[in-house]
Amino acid sequence: MAMKKQLHDRIKVVAAELRQEIYGPSGTPKWGTRFTEIEDAGVELGDALARELIGQGLEAQAARAASASALACTVCGREGQQDDVEPRIVQTRRGDAQWREPKGLCKHCRKAFFPSVASVGD
Repeated sequence: MAMKKQLHDRIKVVAAELRQEIYGPSGTPKWGTRFTEIEDAGVELGDALARELIGQGLEAQAARAASASALACTVCGREGQQDDVEPRIVQTRRGDAQWREPKGLCKHCRKAFFPSVASVGD
């Protein structure tokens, strides 16, 4: 992904804010802090941001698919209703990302289904 300048500039601002969260109002590590400690903090924050972006993206994508499909049952094809959300965890290169997937319920065939996932053979 080629990053636009505007996004890169926003990352700089957010990074400065996060440095203050980690190191205090100055945003500066104490003199003598080892490079590996500074690097570890950056990697941990980067991984946490990546997991959050992935989780939010998956959740928004699943919600959009559920609303677009009008909650059609993936088993019998009849209209279902949203029953609940199911917590999901997906393993990423940056660790586990968490999201919530809408879950449907078909009153006709009495099956629970996930509208964001096509059934076998679709």
